[in-house]
Amino acid sequence: MSENSTPLKLSRTPVHISSSNQPFKPLDWFAYDGPSFGRYVSELCTDDNPGLLVMEETMPGDWPSWERHPQGDEMVIILSGAGTFYQQMDGEIRSAPFKAGDTLINPKGVWHTADVAEPMRAIYVTPCPGTEHKPRQ
Repeated sequence: MSENSTPLKLSRTPVHISSSNQPFKPLDWFAYDGPSFGRYVSELCTDDNPGLLVMEETMPGDWPSWERHPQGDEMVIILSGAGTFYQQMDGEIRSAPFKAGDTLINPKGVWHTADVAEPMRAIYVTPCPGTEHKPRQ
């Protein structure tokens, strides 16, 4: 760590990793809400430099929707909790139980969601922009 670095809490300050070898950019203004995601995409994610959003989030219950990332794979690192991930692949829904210490890769363009049995805290490394959502049925 350089002498000018200060520790971050990804649960409060996500980080943007540029696709063009620029320095990592902490997002100290990010509020984990719709307007923050919109600002993030409009200011930092361009077609020629989409980048990655790295953040920590806690989910106390089941994910409310399916999502997918058309720009690339997403990595989910489970810090605590347990449940089941679902991925819609090759016309079927595949399930995978998870617990603390597990890591899951959601491939580019694959719809995914999760049922949470114990509150889940995870670090997400998500390609941006273009995340799509659809309701769970």
